[in-house]
Amino acid sequence: MKLPQYDWPELERVANDVIEACLKDLPEEIRGEAEKVPCLCRRYHPNAPHIDPEAMYMLGEYVAYGDGTGGVDESGTIAIYLGAIAWYCEDEGLDFEDEIHKTFLHELGHHFGWDEEEVEKRGL
Repeated sequence: MKLPQYDWPELERVANDVIEACLKDLPEEIRGEAEKVPCLCRRYHPNAPHIDPEAMYMLGEYVAYGDGTGGVDESGTIAIYLGAIAWYCEDEGLDFEDEIHKTFLHELGHHFGWDEEEVEKRGL
């Protein structure tokens, strides 16, 4: 399967602008911790599509470097998959910037130790 190609520098610039604005808008009590979490913008998940075809549809992920329980005592990295988000937005008629915002907040929630249910409950 051939992956769609995009203007990668422009997608990355837009994504970084959205993430920076998102961090500034966070409540003060979590902003400092959130700013410490590295966020990497990648084209697609490294396993897409050759190792795991489903990985093509991953919009982002939080990769923890601790015991996997999450929370502020655990370090990790947020990965945002720009190609998957752009493709999803084209297919669903959604706004790229909105999806970057949602994906970043969703993965940031995992950094704070929130599982999928808790992230959903918080609207992320």
